[in-house]
Amino acid sequence: MSESSRDPPASLATLPTEIADSIYYSLPPASLCALARVSRDIYAAVQGPLYRRPVIDSYRKLQAFIKTLNHVASWDKKGDARSKGIVHLTLMIDPAKEESTAGRPLIAVILARMIRVIARYNENVTISLIITHSACDAQPVRSFESEEFPRVTSLILDLGGESVTQSSSGSSSLNSVIPVRRNIHQRGYNYNTTGMRCVPNAKFWTRFFNGSCFPDLRRLELHHKSRAGPSYGDSGLEGEPILFTELDTLGLAQIERLVVNSVPEFNDSVLMAGLQHAPVLTDLQIENCAVTYSALDKLLLHALPVLHRLVLRVSPQSRFARHAREALGYRGNRASGEEIPHLCPHFRRHGKNLKHFELAAPYICGDIFIDGHEKEKLRESGHPGTLAGDDSGIIVQGELDTTLVTGVLKRIRQTRDTDSVGQRLVEGSNMEEDRRILERERAMRTRKATIEKEGWTRRLHVLDGMCIDGATFEELTALANVEENGITWTLGSLPERRAFRVIGSLIETVRYSHEFERDRPRRGRRVERDLNDELIGQ
Repeated sequence: MSESSRDPPASLATLPTEIADSIYYSLPPASLCALARVSRDIYAAVQGPLYRRPVIDSYRKLQAFIKTLNHVASWDKKGDARSKGIVHLTLMIDPAKEESTAGRPLIAVILARMIRVIARYNENVTISLIITHSACDAQPVRSFESEEFPRVTSLILDLGGESVTQSSSGSSSLNSVIPVRRNIHQRGYNYNTTGMRCVPNAKFWTRFFNGSCFPDLRRLELHHKSRAGPSYGDSGLEGEPILFTELDTLGLAQIERLVVNSVPEFNDSVLMAGLQHAPVLTDLQIENCAVTYSALDKLLLHALPVLHRLVLRVSPQSRFARHAREALGYRGNRASGEEIPHLCPHFRRHGKNLKHFELAAPYICGDIFIDGHEKEKLRESGHPGTLAGDDSGIIVQGELDTTLVTGVLKRIRQTRDTDSVGQRLVEGSNMEEDRRILERERAMRTRKATIEKEGWTRRLHVLDGMCIDGATFEELTALANVEENGITWTLGSLPERRAFRVIGSLIETVRYSHEFERDRPRRGRRVERDLNDELIGQ
């Protein structure tokens, strides 16, 4: 056989288009950039995957990106422009770094203009905008209300002094890492987060809620942590009510996810406005904010039935939690008819459809699991007997009879379900009632399959003790053991530094430091690292 008749060596350029595209779309941007330099054919082939979900982490790169879009843009007869095929853009801007590099702040009008160019070339693009190391009264955040940022569906603002990193539970809406501050004393860095603007005010929220500045916003995250740790629960900032007009909250109608992390501008009135005007909100996270237990009581009553994901972390120093604990306990007299904001029963009554639920609070009790009837049956069966717990929920005398607790509750719930079905069979002998029973059983099987497929989780972190005198942390673990099958419970106690994971009837001990370290108050100064190069796009 002659040399010329041999088949050419296999390469990416000779692969069928479908196979080559599947390879290109599975590669990270760095590998695609390297491939683009191999040949003109491969350069043309990787343009689609390379520009499909770009990640830009500096203003300089954004300028170069816009220049490229302008250079290769095309126009049709109607004058509509197209350039590249961007599906989702992750844009991360560090104003402090840009100011130290360019010698002038990055203002909102420049950023908005560039985003509008990208939206013009790609009318269906979605944009995740991440602003790190900024402040409420610094550019570009302070001028957001004067500009329009189309196609920005996710907005993450880091307005405080500590890093915001993704937790193992996926608390960030992006699969990304927001870098920690490199040098807070460097010239040009403005980290004033204690000025007059960092108090509850309508102007701060209107830019996010009005639907004009961010007309396509679906997910909003605000992180306002300070190095001194969360102290807003005792700052008194919740006193001034905020009044919104109807036009101020039009954009809330499309907000699906809201995260407020140690935000001093957040208070009861902002929470109530968001609750009333956000009908599609299914993902809510409130961490260490100055929100009263009375407001949280109303929130859980109305929002739990529609939420899919809820993360609620109450500051260990929260005076609202302490007041609720004193009212629920037996330490003093309380006025007759006084409404006690007890949060735990809401999760049992209205939180059954939460796919993911986290509660870190100074005080938690077994009312998350059992109602008054079940508690009475437990007492009749001899529980708690000599069991007693101190203020931290630690047993000081007696032992917890977990066999008694789980046995009584399983029998009560099984009997309740059996009696309910039996009563309907006796009272309803027609086909319509039989159809309803079958539908209920089918719904239960579907729910069980959904829970197992989606991996529903619950996390409870006791920061101080139990809501009610005499209750213990061991009871929470025992009660979680008889909850709905398929749901994973993780429970931790800060006073005891113990943690358990409950899956069905299995209870395993896990490392407390690994599971709940992020919920503890931070002490001392953290070692700072530059993680800019580790940003991973969505």
